[in-house]
Amino acid sequence: MKSKWITIQLGYVLGASSLLTAIVYFFATNWEKLNRWEKFTPAFLLILGFYGLSVWLSRQSGRQFLSKLSLFASCVSFGVGVGLIGQTYNSHADSYTLFAIWFIPAFLLAILTRWQPFYVLSYLLGHLAYGIYFFPRWEGNMASEVVQIAIWLGMAIANGILYVLTERGTLKSPFLKWISFQAGIGILLVVSNSHAFEDYGVLMNLPLVAVLAAAVWYTHRTRNKAYLMFSGLWISVTITFKYIELIVHYYNELFFIASLLFVILFIGANVKFMTFIRAWQPVAAPTETDSVKNESDKPENDFTKWVVRVLTVSVVIIGSLLGSLTVLGIVTLVLGFDDPANVLIGFGLVMVTAMVLAKKLNALVRYTILISGLLLGAGAASFSENVPVLFIFLALSIAAFIYIAGMVHRIFFFLAAVLIAAVILFNWINSGIIVLTVIASVLFILFACGQVIRNAAVRQPVLYSSYPSFLLTLFALTFMTESYWYYLTNALFFLIVGLALVVSRQLHIRWIFAWSMGFWTAFLVYKYYDLAWGLLHKSVTLALIGIFILSFTVWYEKKHRLEAAEPEDRSGFSVNRFVIGVLVLLQVAAMSIQIGKSEWLLSHGQLIKLQLEPLDPRSLIQGDYVRLRYTISEPPIFDNNNEDLTSKRKIAVVLAPNMATGVYEYRRVYTKGEELAPGEVRLNGTRMGYERIEYGIETYFIPEGTGRDYEQHAKFAEVKVSANGDAILERLLLQQSVVQ
Repeated sequence: MKSKWITIQLGYVLGASSLLTAIVYFFATNWEKLNRWEKFTPAFLLILGFYGLSVWLSRQSGRQFLSKLSLFASCVSFGVGVGLIGQTYNSHADSYTLFAIWFIPAFLLAILTRWQPFYVLSYLLGHLAYGIYFFPRWEGNMASEVVQIAIWLGMAIANGILYVLTERGTLKSPFLKWISFQAGIGILLVVSNSHAFEDYGVLMNLPLVAVLAAAVWYTHRTRNKAYLMFSGLWISVTITFKYIELIVHYYNELFFIASLLFVILFIGANVKFMTFIRAWQPVAAPTETDSVKNESDKPENDFTKWVVRVLTVSVVIIGSLLGSLTVLGIVTLVLGFDDPANVLIGFGLVMVTAMVLAKKLNALVRYTILISGLLLGAGAASFSENVPVLFIFLALSIAAFIYIAGMVHRIFFFLAAVLIAAVILFNWINSGIIVLTVIASVLFILFACGQVIRNAAVRQPVLYSSYPSFLLTLFALTFMTESYWYYLTNALFFLIVGLALVVSRQLHIRWIFAWSMGFWTAFLVYKYYDLAWGLLHKSVTLALIGIFILSFTVWYEKKHRLEAAEPEDRSGFSVNRFVIGVLVLLQVAAMSIQIGKSEWLLSHGQLIKLQLEPLDPRSLIQGDYVRLRYTISEPPIFDNNNEDLTSKRKIAVVLAPNMATGVYEYRRVYTKGEELAPGEVRLNGTRMGYERIEYGIETYFIPEGTGRDYEQHAKFAEVKVSANGDAILERLLLQQSVVQ
């Protein structure tokens, strides 16, 4: 049966993701007991082993999914291997090169296999490489506003191209289509910020408006309901964002009075426009099928209703947020009340109560005033810690949920009630664990009870609100480190999410599966930064969990082998097996070359001693490291504002030892072709800003949890430098000894 194959497929995904996460965590620990070759050998074996398993499985009947999953594991292992090389030889932490190198095989495998996980991985890696390359290197005064905007626009254009390719079917990836659409518009909104980009931010509103208009026109023309909704939401976000910009620019009485008039006119105009839309019956262009069969215009009527819903939600969001900010400005600035909290609470109580009862009022006006009143009143009561009033707003939110129909509106009032209840509990109970536990328990009960509600108009908003809220609350509890709750909530999260994934996949409940998979992925990623539990312990635990899940899946598959046949694979993966094999060998060769170059430099480079000033962050892939700043990082070469020097990105300096201390110090800028004096060395670097140089030796990877010792005791670094100026950081030193 297909449902059994889906369960088996999911079991392999969950088990493999746990094992791969365990591998990443293990290498990120930088375990001291392993030397360089004991680290590299497993990395090579993982890459080749997973690929070999992929080839073997591809030749077995009904094993195409597992073959692609093994190939994906090989690609992830390559990324871990590249990061491991950087960790071992202390290359730049989170360097763009790590993600750029990893991106190449991930992208090629996405093209060759057309498998969605490779599309997702390559998208993330490409954006990480692009962002890490540009933004740290062009920060501060290093780049003009035009250059900064150009960098952002480059990313927006790339996302626009991706959206066009996926929309036309050249790339078949729903994920890429969705994320590129959102990212492209979001980036344009960022660069239109006139506060961040004072000179040209205002001009960037033109492409933003053009793209939003094109998105609305195209999604309406193609009858794409989902993307029409996204377009409407982005318009809501944009208008709200621009309104806040105007508040910052024109914070005065006249502005808020004008804003109040604008909100009134905005709502009134949209009421008239909505009436026109409801009476409007758009006529689709005739097609060949129209001459064959005469269908009713019901699809057109349905789409018109959807347009009205999108517009209603967008107008309510815009009107509510703008109205709330306007009323807040009038109360605090124009009227100048000494205690605005009580005024806002009173306003909220009157407006919410009146709108709950005013059933005959126009829906746009009613919802806008109601939500504005709830935001202002409940918000003011929360800040003033007025618990009795919060109970009133809680009751009003529940009443609004019951008496006001509409999916989106009921979801809003459900979530508002949950937030108000959480604020009340936090005022009563001085324990975040207890409050979150109570909220999570109530949400789970509501989700369970929601399954038996017969009225779909009530059941759906309860389910759609309670389940994601429950997962978010339980996820937050997994980071609470007090006593046994930490281990209990982590175990519960694994069990509940895993069970939800299996059940929702079998029953084809897509929204529950999507939320569950999202939180499963977030759990594996964010636990990397959970300092309450060592990476090594998390690695072992995840490895055991992965082995258990895979073992159970294998047993389950054997038991139901005849009923769980894998659907036929038409991706062409077998045809591309030779090309994929060459790609894997190139990955291994690239890692080998980098190791060889680093080992040669360690063996033949000149040893020098530098003074440093360490810090302590954590790399995304490579684990803990100390961030180093040397005395030679800010040499006095730019003091005379020499344009010839300040215009250069790549630069080399000459160092020479201090005879008293043996520490190498800055002497001069290196001139190409010059002869160095005995004892002098050339060191290549990159200018960062107007006064700082980075030499590629600014990171030193350390075992987890030892950063404080390095910060307190490491004073010097030993660096191997080649004749052409490249360097590798070998070890950190105390004033008299090596830090181990």
